[in-house]
Amino acid sequence: MSDNIENSKQKKGSKAKENLLKSPVILLMAVISGIMSVLSYAFRISYVFIDSAVFNGLSMTLLWISIINTLLLLSAYVLKAYKITCKGKLLSDTKGFVVTYFVCFGLTIFFVIYIIVNMIISGAESIPVAFKLLRENILYVIGVFTIVLLLAILPNVKNKKVIASISIVVGLGIFFSAIFTIYPDRVYKLTADPMVVDSGENFSIIFATSDIGTGYVEYEYEGEKYKVYDEKGGRLKGDSKIHTVKVPKEHLIDNTYKVGSKRVIDELSYGGRTGKEVVSKGYEFTVPKGDKQSYLTVSDWHTHLNDAYNAVDNVGEYDGVILLGDAVPGLMFEDEIKDYIVEFGGKLSKGTKPVIYVRGNHETRGKKASELLDYLGMDSFYYTAGYGDYEFVVLDSGEDKEDSHPEYGGMNNYAQYRKDMVDWMKTLEKTDKKTIALVHSHVICLEKELEQVAYDELKRLGISQIVGGHIHTTEYMEYNGMKVYLDGGYNNNEYTASKITLSKEGYLLEAWNNKDKKVFDKKIAW
Repeated sequence: MSDNIENSKQKKGSKAKENLLKSPVILLMAVISGIMSVLSYAFRISYVFIDSAVFNGLSMTLLWISIINTLLLLSAYVLKAYKITCKGKLLSDTKGFVVTYFVCFGLTIFFVIYIIVNMIISGAESIPVAFKLLRENILYVIGVFTIVLLLAILPNVKNKKVIASISIVVGLGIFFSAIFTIYPDRVYKLTADPMVVDSGENFSIIFATSDIGTGYVEYEYEGEKYKVYDEKGGRLKGDSKIHTVKVPKEHLIDNTYKVGSKRVIDELSYGGRTGKEVVSKGYEFTVPKGDKQSYLTVSDWHTHLNDAYNAVDNVGEYDGVILLGDAVPGLMFEDEIKDYIVEFGGKLSKGTKPVIYVRGNHETRGKKASELLDYLGMDSFYYTAGYGDYEFVVLDSGEDKEDSHPEYGGMNNYAQYRKDMVDWMKTLEKTDKKTIALVHSHVICLEKELEQVAYDELKRLGISQIVGGHIHTTEYMEYNGMKVYLDGGYNNNEYTASKITLSKEGYLLEAWNNKDKKVFDKKIAW
């Protein structure tokens, strides 16, 4: 009886082995392995965390193993499907073939688990970034996979109708790819209200479109009509979805302006092609005035736009907007700047109120981080801005870890940057204006001695209040002998936005979350 049971188990095991060695299964495993290779490269944003946990270079080693694994599985399929022999013996029947295949089979299962772990490590905010990285090369990947599959499948297809159907589908794919390459496949439009950034010296009017094009601002000042383009050295910029135009402050205050853009389809050495032109409604722009001024402050929205909008809906009226940074995990793509800074600031300010921008440490990361100043039309991330009797000193700490940290890939020089900022602080003169310091992190400098100098400079300037974010909490405290208010941000599916109301006697700090609850209310004397 026991021998019969053992024989039955051996037969089932042998049958399972035979099924796994069938050509379609081998091809399926090759495709899965190839997909895992592509996803592994797309999720390279999490390499630093995996390499830090085990050893530096592990992730790239695994990527190459995955690629080699895919090539071996494709080779195994060819040997099996085409019954390739050596000295009269099928290579797919050899022990070496079977052992190699099952090693590759096991590696494929491992890489599926590895990608799942990668997704978990990357987190909800970074997964969309990974898929954007994937999208950059997805057409090439699809092309390679299609060619491989056609080479693998077509020779074994005997039905001419099936071959004809596959040919038609491939032909249509090539045709529509060509059409969409020559002609845009989306409607051209303005995607949100403009954002008017106060950079201290000028106003920068920034707006976004659904595709690349030129940009301009139209207005009238003292009887003269102006049409100011987004350009450099006389050449209009036509390679961006974000359009930035600098305007003198006196030209815009209490004035009406429009923004416009013309689609750019081809920008060539000789000639080019443009398309549809879009023009906005008129925006009546004003700045905060009088003894009482109120400002919306938001920080650390980290792509959670709907939660942030829901919280802001509870704030009520405000005269200006202060963005305290950390819009995204990092700035890898122009669309991240467009979606989470430019359009976000436009929707909060409606194009009619000034925006004061404070850079967050996450906006210092990624290949587009070095271009953020140009996108926002700013000369520096530390500057002063203000209206009437009130002024803001805007500071920028850069990153929140040492420059040598592996997260930064050797691309940071913020130690020197912070020294330069503190030297700039020393050039500021004390005024009679009521002044608040705006920061992303109240730990202004990682270097303790330099941080103390920075705080001493703030005290010399008569500043007693700092407003910041970074910690993702709503909190009022004292730090380095100064009052610090942390304005909220995103934390466990809850977003908190604040409002600062300034008056001669003092200022009122209030905060609401996205669940219609007021979570902070405090009046402070100057």
